Amino acid sequence: MSTNEERRDAARRKLEERLEREQQAAKKRRLSMIAAAGVVVVAIAAVGGYFWWRSWDNDRHTVCDYADAPADLQGQIKSVEAMLPQLEADKKPEAEAFLTTLRDGVKKERTSPKPDSRTLNSGNPELTLATNMGDVAVDLDRSHAACNVNAVISLANDGYYNGTTCYRLASSQNIAGLQCGDPTRTGAGSPGWNSPDEAPDFLEMTPPDPQMAQLGMTQGQITYPRGTVAIINSNNPQAQDPAQQANTGNANFIIFTKDSTSTSPLSVIGKASPDGIKVIDEVMKQGAVVGPGSTAENGVPKANLEIKTASVSDDD
Repeated sequence: MSTNEERRDAARRKLEERLEREQQAAKKRRLSMIAAAGVVVVAIAAVGGYFWWRSWDNDRHTVCDYADAPADLQGQIKSVEAMLPQLEADKKPEAEAFLTTLRDGVKKERTSPKPDSRTLNSGNPELTLATNMGDVAVDLDRSHAACNVNAVISLANDGYYNGTTCYRLASSQNIAGLQCGDPTRTGAGSPGWNSPDEAPDFLEMTPPDPQMAQLGMTQGQITYPRGTVAIINSNNPQAQDPAQQANTGNANFIIFTKDSTSTSPLSVIGKASPDGIKVIDEVMKQGAVVGPGSTAENGVPKANLEIKTASVSDDD
């Protein structure tokens, strides 16, 4: 039979064992609570991080609306043909020359898929136009016209500009530049869609002439510095029809060879490099073909500048 001392020792050991078990259980509960709290903190951080990233990513992107706009050269041909018999004799040669250009243009029409609607709104990719007279590098700038830069990159990557010829030269007191980018060489070609107009608010603008303002012409003169590359559009700030103030940009672009002024708010996509603008200068020096609808200062360039390939070196 156990003595009282042995019974006390046995009871003490059981108590110690029970206390030890309770301590271990409490420790496990604390660890479990810490682990659960850690999971919650990580989850909260992950969710917060995700929404922060989404906000950051949205801030550096722009959503663009590229509107369907198929070319209608056949429609223009029919219009000119219908108008031709009614023209005075001295006007017919110009109309007939334009009709010939349109008919030739139909054979050269091409389309290109719409770009992704979501694009970066910062960065400076480089567009290289490899021509028969030398390379023309253009430092694109997404910050001024993200949607139009995105469009040009898409067109270049799709080969839309490859094998096209710059089709019009303008050289006057106010404007000097070379227009390129239309496979039809008519100025009316289209990849099948238009780009949103992005006003060049960062450029210098003079107030409208007071007399013109009284006539409702409230658009001031915009100065496009030498080397500026801008998308040709039909945007008319004075138009009552909203359709003429939104998606009117096409694939055609102009490279200005001197500081030029115009009331037209063209979307500026970038600037030609100093060596590139020299190539355009050579074309401008030779002037334009003189003939119906074309003068030495405004018309079809004498120099045949062909864009063999257009490629983009992205900055991402």
